[in-house]
Amino acid sequence: MDYINFGTKRIDYTIKRGNRKKTLAINVTLASKVIVLAPNNFSREKIKTIVKKKALWILEKQEHFKRLTMLFPEKEFVSGEQILLLGRKYRLKIKEENDSSIPKLSGRRLFIYVHSNLVPEDRKEIIKDTLIKWYFIKSTKIIKQRITRYSKLLNLFPKKVIIKDQKKRWASCSSDGILRFNWRIAIAPISIVDYVVVHELCHLKIKNHSSDFWKLLSIAMPDYQNRRNWLKNNTGIFRL
Repeated sequence: MDYINFGTKRIDYTIKRGNRKKTLAINVTLASKVIVLAPNNFSREKIKTIVKKKALWILEKQEHFKRLTMLFPEKEFVSGEQILLLGRKYRLKIKEENDSSIPKLSGRRLFIYVHSNLVPEDRKEIIKDTLIKWYFIKSTKIIKQRITRYSKLLNLFPKKVIIKDQKKRWASCSSDGILRFNWRIAIAPISIVDYVVVHELCHLKIKNHSSDFWKLLSIAMPDYQNRRNWLKNNTGIFRL
């Protein structure tokens, strides 16, 4: 573990080296850990110098994530806890059954069924896994529906659509036209889902984030900036 001192603060960071050509990237995780992705030919001193230049930004990110974790603590996966689907609030209702069934929405409640003989540690993990699988199913249906709608409007058609568990991205577009989406996006309101979908469809035409890309996106979705800002400012709601 490497570190720098910035005023009275100490910033610990982990260096991960790879085949990056020229640039160094600094990531701050939700747990406030600092990961530095560096090219193989960067010395530790050079990395430290760059980290020092970004120290204020790192501390601001860490403080931001600390506030988020206070506002949106990790879920306990118990009855009465709130979850979101397309921005709408639902309450978990955990029911003990001898034969577990798939989760069911009824009104504003999501019923999750678990075996009655589970120990507390296993029970929590099974409920969490069941909820994530349910989100996968919902996300797949929702995203493919929105892809169908906007593909026709924009005349941009992906080769394939895949729903994944992505840690750092909401979505991505491969060079061969395959779109990959993070299942968590179905937690957000439908307007935000649409933004992510349209963003990736535009990448089928322009692969980078050049001015031409943003111009195309603004034509396809004139208020994209408001939706993009919402996504940046509401990351806490996606925490399970």
